[in-house]
Amino acid sequence: MRRLERTFVYAFILGSCWAWSNGSAADLESLKTAGDAWPKVFFFRQTEGMASNPRVTYQRWEQSFSRLMGIEGKVLDEEIPGRSNRNIEFFTRFKNDNPKQLVLLHYNGNARDPRYETDKYFAGHFLYYNGTEILDDVPAEPGETEINVDNPNLFRTGTGRYKWSNDDIGLCLLDADGKPDWHQSEQVQLVSVDSRRKMIRVRRGCYGTEPTAFPAGKAYAATHVTEGPWGRKSNLMWYYNYATCCPKDKQGKTCSDIHADELAARFLPGGELQAFDGLEFDVLHHEPGGGGLFGVDCDADGKGDAGAFDGVNKYGIGVVEFCRQLRQKLGPRRLILADGMGLRNQRAFRVLNGIESEGWPTLSDWEINDWSGGLNRHWFWDQNAAQPVFNYVNHKFTMAGATPGSRVQPDVPYSVHRLVFAASLFTDSAICYSFSPPNERGGLMGIWDEFRNGTDNELGWLGRPLGPAVRLAEQQPDLLEGAGHPIDQELADKFAGEDVNLSLTGGVLEVTSSGKSNAVLEFTVRDVPCSGPDLFVSVTATGEHRAAEPKEIARRVWVGIAPNGGQLVRADQPACGMCLRGGEETEIDTESGASVRFASAVDLAGEKHNAYRVHPPYKGGVGYAFWEREAEVPEDGQLELYTGMGPKSPERSDGVWFKVLVADADDTTKYTQIFEHSQKAFQWESHRVSLTEFAGRTVRLKFVADCGPNDNSTTDHAHWGDVVVVGPGGRTKWTPPARFMTWANDRDFASGFYFSDIRSDRVNLEWQVEGPEPVRIKSIRVFGHPDVIYREYERGLVLANPSPRPYTIDLQRLCPGTQFRRLKGSPLQDPVTNDGSRISGSVTLKPVEGLFLVKE
Repeated sequence: MRRLERTFVYAFILGSCWAWSNGSAADLESLKTAGDAWPKVFFFRQTEGMASNPRVTYQRWEQSFSRLMGIEGKVLDEEIPGRSNRNIEFFTRFKNDNPKQLVLLHYNGNARDPRYETDKYFAGHFLYYNGTEILDDVPAEPGETEINVDNPNLFRTGTGRYKWSNDDIGLCLLDADGKPDWHQSEQVQLVSVDSRRKMIRVRRGCYGTEPTAFPAGKAYAATHVTEGPWGRKSNLMWYYNYATCCPKDKQGKTCSDIHADELAARFLPGGELQAFDGLEFDVLHHEPGGGGLFGVDCDADGKGDAGAFDGVNKYGIGVVEFCRQLRQKLGPRRLILADGMGLRNQRAFRVLNGIESEGWPTLSDWEINDWSGGLNRHWFWDQNAAQPVFNYVNHKFTMAGATPGSRVQPDVPYSVHRLVFAASLFTDSAICYSFSPPNERGGLMGIWDEFRNGTDNELGWLGRPLGPAVRLAEQQPDLLEGAGHPIDQELADKFAGEDVNLSLTGGVLEVTSSGKSNAVLEFTVRDVPCSGPDLFVSVTATGEHRAAEPKEIARRVWVGIAPNGGQLVRADQPACGMCLRGGEETEIDTESGASVRFASAVDLAGEKHNAYRVHPPYKGGVGYAFWEREAEVPEDGQLELYTGMGPKSPERSDGVWFKVLVADADDTTKYTQIFEHSQKAFQWESHRVSLTEFAGRTVRLKFVADCGPNDNSTTDHAHWGDVVVVGPGGRTKWTPPARFMTWANDRDFASGFYFSDIRSDRVNLEWQVEGPEPVRIKSIRVFGHPDVIYREYERGLVLANPSPRPYTIDLQRLCPGTQFRRLKGSPLQDPVTNDGSRISGSVTLKPVEGLFLVKE
């Protein structure tokens, strides 16, 4: 593991030419977060809110937030208006008063409020969805104007986080090729949409632009790609166009050029943020999103492209190049971080110093289901970030509140809080927190016991680690008996996949594309032995970078337990289609409103099932949407399924007809209907259908969601849940599918995958790797044991049990001759666990629990 304190020689050599004036950032190696003392903890964005409160004095604010090792928060107005009023002064003064404390800027990397300093940018530097032609002349007039457009469905009112915002729209001329010319444009705000008349009403000359005349048939209107508002007093924010095909301004500069220059000027000597040690990009994405009617237009040709051209993600590449530009301007002695917990987050490995996980493993995963993915992400960044490496976990969990856009904290047991803190320490990650413990009397914010040894109030109390984190599973017998370490021919023969080539050389299994233009490499290893309910799989692999991408961009990898062949609802998209009433079946036409989408653990009235969410067509005609899968029918086989409807359906829908049809797999011209059910209730309803007459045959099952005999498709949000084909034994010995992600690049990386619900003697493990470039698997080891982890420090021990079952640890076996006691914690937190008592011999961890112990 590479930690911050081991990495400054390289930074010092490269940064020796950078001279910082008074009030500038301290040398990074002098920060408390760069020392040997763990845990490394700092305050998060509560600092900014308190600083902006005129009732809070600097003295009280500094006294409260100087109790840890640093602070992070917003001091600019790119997201929240007014944040700069006092915050720049407070944060700068804090740095001068506490030079050894970390001071980081929190900054939205995706987008900005268009009211905030956009004068250096031009209209084409921001992202728009695919737009539409303006059909009538538009006069250059102030106030509000009605504009006749070809497709009014591209414009929305009641959008945004709180569903009270209206779209921001760009108007521009079309060039000689019929493409948008954003050099001749105006920004407007949507007031209303009249779809019948093809009219939109807009407020003219917004965001520093002037009302402009636009001729009929030679002008264009498009909605901005936005996010937020991230606060009830905030506004919609415009996405930056980071794509390498971003339009250039009249000086030949792209959005990335302007943005990197702007940020660098703030941090370099003489800049308003010169005292800061660096910044963290919130929500900086690798992909721009969009879908259905709304395609993101990165190359400004008027068509949705999502930043992908011939399979190349020019948006994601542009994000990496933007980060590289900023790094070159700031040099190596500023920390540059970004969010890294989500599948859409940036991939600027080796350019950024590390990541924030906003919520660990993810923001909504307080059951810690993605334990393996969370560890893999942080360990990979630890080995693939720029020096000095600095990753951190923002301890935070939220769930949807009662009103649109509202978020509330779930009730999370202290055992889970400690488990998150333990995972942070295992991966050499610092910790800040938005999920706070109860506050102390008179204070602005509470501090977790584990951060300061409870009532002993000692920062860095664990001291330095005496070694890396230890996985107890890896000390158990390998169920493959060494056949995967290195890989032998017998194990290699169990690998298979469509459209891939497999070759074994020197104990390394190479997986390559068979010649087709694979978007992913998909392959499986069959009959992996299991022993009990727990299975831990360790895989060491590398992957060549995508040919058209910078080497910094790693490839996303999924490894998981393959679903049983009879499980028909799963994450991979099934064959699907639609049919308008009286017409022929076709592929799904997104403009019709028809859709078939997978969603995991869909909650209908308190009951959860994995499901396909299906909506029949409703634009330009009505009818049905369907999905299909093949299955082998066992003797006495039956179809088990759940049907459900969305929360608005009971009031607005007249119900959906759910139908199941079956045909022989080799003759799909003759379908027989075997099930029909009408439903509009917001709940899961269970059904069983006999398949006895099809026993021993491979069949194709078609699942139809029809708008019904009245041809009313209003809020027909149909759900097919946990559809399975089973024999007499049902699913009792089915191991449920599960998968976890990791990354692959040209460096060896050992990933771990823990499955806690094994119900069979053997499972098939499946891989899915982005892109067709070769992947090399160098080691596979399998253990029938939970992924219990410990790490020993100079003055303490950190333990973690992610299993849903208790686990007893022999402390004397781990640390012979060492005596331990529990923390003496605050009575406001968990005094039952942290009671200060001595522990003799062994300790039992509850399910999904972390524990911090003190050496005596």
